[in-house]
Amino acid sequence: MKQEEIIKRLKILKVTSDIDNQYIADYLGMTNKRSVANFLHNDYRLSEEKRRKAEELICDLWEEL
Repeated sequence: MKQEEIIKRLKILKVTSDIDNQYIADYLGMTNKRSVANFLHNDYRLSEEKRRKAEELICDLWEEL
């Protein structure tokens, strides 16, 4: 999944699933919620490991919608 698609889906999940930046940061192993905010504004690129974790998170939460 491309980074732009990950950003788009995470933004949708934040609205529909009531998750916040801290939840995403904890799941991806990021430093803090500010790193997630920077990522969602396309100011930050994910490593391969974090990209895989983001895809996993999206798949898990997307099924609940």
